[in-house]
Amino acid sequence: MHKLKLTALALLVISASAFAQDRYFARTYTTNILPKGAIDIEFWHTSRIGHSGQFFHAQDQRMELEFGLGKNLQTAFYFNRYQKRFSESADGTAVSNEIGFSNEWKWKLSDPSANKIGFALYGEWGLKGGDELELETKLIFDKIINKNIFALNIVYEYEKEFEWEKGKVKSDSWEQPVEFDLAYQYLIRPSFGLGFEIRNHNEIAKDNGWEHSVFFGGPTLNLRKGKWFAIVNYLPQWGNVHKTEFAPYSKVLDEHERTEARIIVGISL
Repeated sequence: MHKLKLTALALLVISASAFAQDRYFARTYTTNILPKGAIDIEFWHTSRIGHSGQFFHAQDQRMELEFGLGKNLQTAFYFNRYQKRFSESADGTAVSNEIGFSNEWKWKLSDPSANKIGFALYGEWGLKGGDELELETKLIFDKIINKNIFALNIVYEYEKEFEWEKGKVKSDSWEQPVEFDLAYQYLIRPSFGLGFEIRNHNEIAKDNGWEHSVFFGGPTLNLRKGKWFAIVNYLPQWGNVHKTEFAPYSKVLDEHERTEARIIVGISL
């Protein structure tokens, strides 16, 4: 009887994963890979709100096309738009806009149900605003136990901006953030899951070294129906656990915001 229950649960999870199901969380990746020939479209919207001493509201949008390539490999292409509205004085606000492009690859090496732990490698490169190069790698770990999904990402990024000076490209500085993302979700039913995500961002720069270590955390809601899914996440900043002369306060409210909210809507074609 116990084996029958586990088999039934596995079939429910698989049926819930048949369409646009490679994602369960808004920020933390799992090892799920689209089957060969499958195509998903995802629309992302992230609002980042609240800087110290000024009005600040950033809106990041991404349109993603994902392709299952077979042999536990998938790729995706992102078209990105970044908009910020912020106060420069008491007289009003200013707006800045940037666009970008990025390409990701994910390779699954073990399965979270069939193996002791799921494991995948992830790489992404991107251009932002025409003058910034971003490289990102992830080690993705996850585990499925009955209706419980656990995931951990270890993330390393390399960010470099370029400037034109006297007809030559100049780039003296870089940043190398290191991030740890931890997530848990309980599948109340195959079409509905509720959980939370914790993000720890460590800013490391060429000129200043390890500047800060900021924690964020909040709930994630996962809804699925047929070929559609929607994921909603609310992520307030908890605090800075590595204070330095560059980030001396309990919260970092210049490079980061008081709170972030993200929604991802996807459909399988």
